[in-house]
Amino acid sequence: MPFSTSATRVSRGVTLIRISSDIRACRRILQRLIASPARACRMLHGGRKQCSQNGAPARGRVRVRRCLRIVVPPHRRNPFLPAAAAPPARYRFDDVLIDLDAREILRADERIEVEAKVFDLIALLLANRERAMDKRELNSILWGDRPVTDAALSQQLRKARRALGDDGNAQRVIRTVHGRGLRWVAEVAAVGPEVPVAPALALPPAPAVARAPVPARARRHRAIALGCVAVLVLLVIGFAWQGSHDARAPRAAPAPRIAILPLDDQSAEPALAWTRRGLMGLMAGLFEQGGRVDVVPARSIDAIDAAARPLDATSARALRGALGATHLVATRLRRVGPLYEFDLRLLAPGGVERNDTLHGDAPAPLAVQAVQRIRRWLGLDEPASTPGRGVADPFLAEAHARGLDAQLHGNHAAARRYFEICLDQDPALAWARLGLSITQGETGDFAASQENAARVEASARELGDDELLVAALRQQGSLAFRRGDLESAAALVASALEDVSAARPLALTELLVARASIDDERGRFDASRSGFEHALALARETGNRRGEALVLVNIASLENGAGDAAGAARSLRAGLAAAREAGDGSLETMTLANLAATEANQGHLLDAVALERQALAHARRRGDVHSEALVSTQLIRLLALFGRDADVVTLARRSAELADESGNPYWQAELQWALAGVSEARGEHAEALAQLERARGLYAGIGMTRNLAPVLASIVEIAARAGERSTAQAAASAFRAIAAADPRAWNEWLPLLDAQLQALEGDVAGATAALSDRLDHAPDARGAAAQATLFQLGRWQATTGATEDLLLREAWTPWLAEHPDAIGFRVTALRTAGRVDEAAAEQSRLDGLRRAPQLDQAPHVAPQA
Repeated sequence: MPFSTSATRVSRGVTLIRISSDIRACRRILQRLIASPARACRMLHGGRKQCSQNGAPARGRVRVRRCLRIVVPPHRRNPFLPAAAAPPARYRFDDVLIDLDAREILRADERIEVEAKVFDLIALLLANRERAMDKRELNSILWGDRPVTDAALSQQLRKARRALGDDGNAQRVIRTVHGRGLRWVAEVAAVGPEVPVAPALALPPAPAVARAPVPARARRHRAIALGCVAVLVLLVIGFAWQGSHDARAPRAAPAPRIAILPLDDQSAEPALAWTRRGLMGLMAGLFEQGGRVDVVPARSIDAIDAAARPLDATSARALRGALGATHLVATRLRRVGPLYEFDLRLLAPGGVERNDTLHGDAPAPLAVQAVQRIRRWLGLDEPASTPGRGVADPFLAEAHARGLDAQLHGNHAAARRYFEICLDQDPALAWARLGLSITQGETGDFAASQENAARVEASARELGDDELLVAALRQQGSLAFRRGDLESAAALVASALEDVSAARPLALTELLVARASIDDERGRFDASRSGFEHALALARETGNRRGEALVLVNIASLENGAGDAAGAARSLRAGLAAAREAGDGSLETMTLANLAATEANQGHLLDAVALERQALAHARRRGDVHSEALVSTQLIRLLALFGRDADVVTLARRSAELADESGNPYWQAELQWALAGVSEARGEHAEALAQLERARGLYAGIGMTRNLAPVLASIVEIAARAGERSTAQAAASAFRAIAAADPRAWNEWLPLLDAQLQALEGDVAGATAALSDRLDHAPDARGAAAQATLFQLGRWQATTGATEDLLLREAWTPWLAEHPDAIGFRVTALRTAGRVDEAAAEQSRLDGLRRAPQLDQAPHVAPQA
């Protein structure tokens, strides 16, 4: 029995259900009338075809006449039919002509075939081009009370754009206004005279040719037909109205959107730890497979802190809002003797609740039964199934659930094995294939991951499953981003944003983060910051702990780039706590790595090394080669400062294997950049320059301006030191071109580059004075440029013997604690000043740092708020 109250009787014995049915019938009639007036009139008064249907016309007349008596509020009138006058019938923009009367589109004088629903969408947006139309409003007008997903509208939108010569990237004609809906934005010109409302639907005048006399009966039917058209235009102008405060015409109930909450495992069996998340994911997948409902993805629910807490009326309302769900499902597992008890609780809108307890000898089959029970409660048909196939099979149910649990914990190697088991038995399991694609991407099998993600996208479009489609597009975008194809990544994320509505805040948060990350890699820092802040507000508003952690990690990256290392550390420690609460192993690994980089930027190098080692251990334990490759390159840079050559060689060899096996240009570029620092520390200038040039080419090839500019700065520095004038000047010119395009991000580097070129020409004293003066006038300068300027000044002062400034400058204070280069400069300065004992003590401290146990250990780090 569905969760709904029985229809209440109103005066004159008409039920709410019947009135609602009349409204829907009226809407269908006017829809048909717009498409074909003659067909609508036959429906009202009965032509030959309908007269043979055993009284159907009479019933139709009664239903329509009742519908015509409904008084429609003026503010709810259908936008297709303005009250005063009809819009022009023909519109033109560019080489496109849209003829609303003929229902055809001409592009470059060639007729473009479109489906009826696609043309309706185009006409609707064109008629209301002064505003954005909400997707729910569009769905209501185009499909009436039929339950449809957002994917159905998205499919029509893609076809409409294609017919008009538009696409989701350009959006020159129809624009997606995020959070608001769709809007027609192309400038159009009316073609031909305007036509009043009533004559607009009248039959055209007959041509002036001789014709046979028309029988009186036929004339009477024609007059009736024309009269019906006029009456419908005047009285049914608000056919999309679903109801008002009058209780006689309630709104149709929305299609269910179900959120399966994490299972409350009270079995006290450690071997069943996988059931908490695994059965949640399994049940969500079964509902997706059955169709007719929307399901909140398990990862999105797992990210919500409140989802694991006991439910009361207040928390249930908050969860519905955060998840965009109409129904919540809470489950609990207990062991009673040889059997398991599976408590099932369904919370429906309006405080209605259903409960049941299932019994069985294994948890996974009980979860499958629970889904069947809920579908019956909701009045949903059971999906067609084949015995022994699909995740309803007990063996596959547990394998799929274990795979989902491993994936949600970030254990991609284990998850991959379980998903492969599922697909070996049933290749049609789309969600299992998506899970496999994700784990393949995380473990370095990018070609297979892309192939499976594309297959899932095709299945999602065929099924009209918007959740699956957005997930598949997001996965393909992630793969493109990782291989450095920013253009493809941006296009895929934009396409996914088209298919997700504001009612899906969790998916929307991840996509906003993805778009902002791409902007960051392209060097568009203002757009990136704005996008991350929008995503953070949305994540916190909905209690999305995983989303909050994801955003904080990215905001910390921007803060680091701006020189606010302390602020970045605070963001990252808060993000680390959120990632751990969300149970996302991959995100925890990357947060640790970013926290390490931030600690290094504050001079806390030993803590940074320990954090990097901990992150590397996390990545290897979970088979996460993406994180392993990037963390390894960061660790190479740090260990090289302490002279840990053996560790550097081992890490570099492993990183090279990962980069070469995957063919990933981003990983290759990162490794070459890191190795250039190692070569330079050894005095191998030529090798360092060759490695930097390789990194430069790789970054330029994938459009990563954020890394390209610092690599060019490194080329200028090393080339100037090596006396390579032409190389240094060419790199400086290339850097200036990037700075001209984004002066806010890169102009602060220009004085350093100018000083290095000045020293290359032999004026080291003048270059030293220029940098000293710059730091004197900006003593609080922070960031990578300020740090590079300070260390270049220290190197020149140590070389030229101008050590007094080096010993007195306060900017060295944070670096003198643990940075080997800074301590080395101080040792040289002390010796030059004749302070031999102090120099010896500092040298002894430096030698001790190079043997510090933190360089070998990976202690647990406690997150701080």
